Amino acid sequence: MMLSLPDELAHALDDFREATGTAPSSFVVEMLMQAVPMIESVSKAARMAKQGNLEAFDILNNTLAVALHEGTGVQQDMLEKSSQLRKARSDAADPPKKNRKRPENSK
Repeated sequence: MMLSLPDELAHALDDFREATGTAPSSFVVEMLMQAVPMIESVSKAARMAKQGNLEAFDILNNTLAVALHEGTGVQQDMLEKSSQLRKARSDAADPPKKNRKRPENSK
């Protein structure tokens, strides 16, 4: 398969390569592999819609619901990881203070 990329996408993928060291082709293939279930569902729904089968809308609705659910899960994971990183940085910047015992005569 040969693809022609719009300039905006080509620049974004070049920037991605520079920032991550990951080949754009590897990144794109990984993204497309993750999208296979969505692609298959949309294809099935399109075939059903052409035949006048109203279940096509149910398939699309379910596919979109699954995609939204997965996206929300990823977002939650990212928020948790971000929170953990912030806490780790904060802990590293402010090491715990040792409890110093005062002499018994001082108040």
